[in-house]
Amino acid sequence: MTEELVVIALGCFLASIVNAALATGGIYIMLAATTAVLPVSVAIPMQTVLALPSLIGRIYMCRRDINWPIAKMFLPMAVPGSLIGAGVFVALDEGIIAIALGLILLALIWLVPKGISFGNPRRFLLVGGLHGFFGTVFGVGLFLQPAILRTEMTRMQITGTLAVCLLGLDIVKSASYVSFGFNYLDYLPHIGVAFVASFAGTVLGGHIATLIPETRFRILFKWLITLVAIRLVLKGASILAAG
Repeated sequence: MTEELVVIALGCFLASIVNAALATGGIYIMLAATTAVLPVSVAIPMQTVLALPSLIGRIYMCRRDINWPIAKMFLPMAVPGSLIGAGVFVALDEGIIAIALGLILLALIWLVPKGISFGNPRRFLLVGGLHGFFGTVFGVGLFLQPAILRTEMTRMQITGTLAVCLLGLDIVKSASYVSFGFNYLDYLPHIGVAFVASFAGTVLGGHIATLIPETRFRILFKWLITLVAIRLVLKGASILAAG
């Protein structure tokens, strides 16, 4: 138990630093930490709760910069997407989902013509549905991140808007997992240490974020999502090969 708590606390601390500094990417650090000490069937539902303190901290840090029209468009479709995703959580082949998600992310980042943007908040209705579904099935959705990068928002607006959208979705995802039998009360010690570590990491990450120029932030953000996508494709291929 002690080893589990130390690994999860360290993972959440590092993930929160990355999230606060670069707006996203920390979930993969959390996934790496939780899957190292917990079964995958536990690690994926735990992401939704372990992310809460970091999301709340980023919302407070960027509260004056949140793009509410995008959040209001994202959440209505994210909710049914999440509920449907919970129903197929263990029914679909994880390898196929990973490869498909990775390829779609690469296409959104590199192949969508520059003239196509997501400046119109209504486009986030579709983004919400896709992100909610894949996020619940696979633990991460990541349709929101590349879409929001194709807006004209500043770094603080991106960070705050992402946090609001993901907080709302994570609450729904948690309820979906509970409805299918997952009991978060069995993991209260893990959640407790994660909350303390995440708040500390968010504060430190917020200071680091001020040192990164706006243009460099967008480049780092783009390449971070690209690396995440490549990792998903390789993981999916590995799962299929092993099967």
